Amino acid sequence: MVPLVEHRKAALISVLVLGFLLFQTSTAYSSESDDNAELYEFLSSETAANAKLFDFLSNVVGLDLTKYSVVPPSNVPPGFEGLSPLEFYKKLSEYVSTLPPVNVTRVDPFVGLVEEESPSFDFEYNNSTFDAMSIFYNGHMNFLKIRSYDEQDYVYSEAQPTDTLGRAKLILQRYQTFFQRNYGKDASYLAPILDILNNIDELSPTEFAEGNVTFQVTKDGNETRIKWIYTEGDVVMDWKRVDIDFRYGAFESFHDSWGLYTVSGLSEISSEEAFQIALDAAQNYEFRIVYENGTIEAVKVPDLSNAFYQEYFSMVPFRYSEDKFPSRIERDPLMLYPFWQYYFYFNETILGNDGIQVGVWGDTSELVYCSGFGHLGTIDPTIPEFPSWAILPLLLMATSVAVLCRKRLSKVLSGGPK
Repeated sequence: MVPLVEHRKAALISVLVLGFLLFQTSTAYSSESDDNAELYEFLSSETAANAKLFDFLSNVVGLDLTKYSVVPPSNVPPGFEGLSPLEFYKKLSEYVSTLPPVNVTRVDPFVGLVEEESPSFDFEYNNSTFDAMSIFYNGHMNFLKIRSYDEQDYVYSEAQPTDTLGRAKLILQRYQTFFQRNYGKDASYLAPILDILNNIDELSPTEFAEGNVTFQVTKDGNETRIKWIYTEGDVVMDWKRVDIDFRYGAFESFHDSWGLYTVSGLSEISSEEAFQIALDAAQNYEFRIVYENGTIEAVKVPDLSNAFYQEYFSMVPFRYSEDKFPSRIERDPLMLYPFWQYYFYFNETILGNDGIQVGVWGDTSELVYCSGFGHLGTIDPTIPEFPSWAILPLLLMATSVAVLCRKRLSKVLSGGPK
């Protein structure tokens, strides 16, 4: 029989070992959390957009960023290998400050009136990683998407609702506070948006209008998208909306352009008037062939009075392009304007063109563009909602489906091409 004193001695040793291990684990976790906090503090001091991104992830999505570390990019300059994330970003900041300015000739679609920022980071905890990609206009977060590289849910600072509807409500409630804290602007538009969620029992596919909000829920496999779109005079303005996407029930993306864009007013001209302006411009268009000897041959457009055509109406922001005609009024990149689009089709292609495309401002009756279109490519009359690098279906979204017409027998007011 083992003496009792030996049992007590063994038990005491076990307790001491366990306590030591727990202390070591706690110390390591505390040190890691402190490092992460210092890292986020430094990155937040670099740009206000970084600070708002981390604020949104922590206080709107609810992620526990004290556990997640920011992972530096793998493609780094010489001398950056082996550094901790904090050391890396501090050295990167110093390195960038020593670089000479890059002179790049670039056409600014915002004509210097809008500051565009796109902070993106990779995050890691316990071999679980996700990335966050965001877009800010004048300090307003227009879009955020996070995507996990594995099937694990994220690490949250507190327990989350178990259903997607509950999670959406919580995000909107927190976003109201975030909006007022970071932008200092009126957030009253969010109240009816949240009211709609509070008055439904489940997120099944649906679409209905309530006040100036068109509410949509769509599902595609494991993805659920909830959209609230600003509506005025039966015109659904997809450029001014709030939407939240969930994947496998977990948050995936957030978009708010409702709080970013204002509306100039609906179209001052009718569909018939816009059509006539576009038809006259298309009919007077000429293609030009320039020969090697400098000779120019003009090719006239055939009679389009009986041509098939497509008509679209949408409310879109102004974006400057050298391919478009200047407007006689000053336009704001963060304001939505009435915009008519027409596509007139030839019976057969002409110099690789299938027809003529025309854009008309609905407030001033001015032409926005007039050119051929076809498989050889021409200017894109639609206005991209996000930078070209965003991996999303981001061309101008329609407010309804276009109708292919002949002789103006059937025309609709709608948005741009889907």
